[in-house]
Amino acid sequence: MSTDITAFNADTPLHITPLPDYRILTIHGADAEAFLQGQFTQDVKATGIDTARLSAYCTAKGRMLASFIFWQSAQPQAPQERAYQIMIRSDVAESFTKRLRMFVLRSKVTVEDTGITALAYWAGSNVIGQTSLERPDPWQVAATESSTQLGLPAIDGIERGILIADAASLADQAQAGSPEQWAVLDILAGVPWVEKANQEMFIPQDLNLDAIGAVSFTKGCYPGQEIVARSHYRGKLKRRMLNGVCDNPPASVDNTSEMVTVGTDITDSTNTRQPSGQVVNTASVDGRLYLLFEVRLEAAENNSLVLGDENGQPITLLTIPYPLDKPALA
Repeated sequence: MSTDITAFNADTPLHITPLPDYRILTIHGADAEAFLQGQFTQDVKATGIDTARLSAYCTAKGRMLASFIFWQSAQPQAPQERAYQIMIRSDVAESFTKRLRMFVLRSKVTVEDTGITALAYWAGSNVIGQTSLERPDPWQVAATESSTQLGLPAIDGIERGILIADAASLADQAQAGSPEQWAVLDILAGVPWVEKANQEMFIPQDLNLDAIGAVSFTKGCYPGQEIVARSHYRGKLKRRMLNGVCDNPPASVDNTSEMVTVGTDITDSTNTRQPSGQVVNTASVDGRLYLLFEVRLEAAENNSLVLGDENGQPITLLTIPYPLDKPALA
């Protein structure tokens, strides 16, 4: 798969960028593990200290309020506590935190915003070994007293991850990247982020979270669990999330001043009676607009998807780098 981004290849130098659109939350307390086990789609009890996981938080109807990465801290604030760090979109962090606190009740759990801004790093596979980064394996965590590193799956020869540390420690090794470049890598990797604009619009399967391993079908109850499980067992999925790119996106989709945003329609130009899907996340780099979008798979088979209405910009489909079939249950 070619990204057409010359800065992304196996010889790409190390880049680092702050991620101001994300927050790091901490959830800690003697009951933190049991509490989160009953809230998240992921199996929290099966997530060890050196492991990071994708997960979602749903309404009782199975609609996602947030998607996020979480990991267990190796340094809880008290010996008998469990502590978890969560990386989540800033625009949903407040509502996420408020809702979790509603259900804490008498549990010994504290939910806090750390005020920390995470860093993202990436470099080509031929280069990254020359840096001082720990380079944990995908979805593994390497933590010290002064830093935490999360490895993420490589994409197109680019190794990447999340770093919670002082950026100055790597300033002499790294070039300045941009949050938009990082967002493109997430889109190429097929990793979606629920934003405020699309809260409560999708169940986890709509955005491939079951295919990525962010949903446990064996852990027991959590908000929306019955709906999510029913979707898994009821037959073939008709909708999934795909990625694509517009080679030369215009300033607007329909010759108006409205820009392409989260929620913009995706239309099959051969069947324009109604939209086939909608945009989930976007990122613009090098004059190209990269998209994650939820869509009817039947409509995508025609390779005739456009942004907005039938006169919109044609979408070139890319490749989601994991199987879209329902995951087999152990």
